[in-house]
Amino acid sequence: YELMQRPIEYVFIEERMESVMEKFERTGAWNLPVLDEGFHYVGFVSKSRILSVYREQLSQVSHE
Repeated sequence: YELMQRPIEYVFIEERMESVMEKFERTGAWNLPVLDEGFHYVGFVSKSRILSVYREQLSQVSHE
């Protein structure tokens, strides 16, 4: 238990991306746990992965 820490924040599967990014900015975290409607852990979301996918989408749109 000494190595574990409670998350500062968490996000829900259906949460809007704007809200997720606000939580990343507010907490300074790079990873946040993702919970389902029953508050069960289903995985985590990475700020770097979100930004990477966003850059890919911008690149595709700019080449169309």
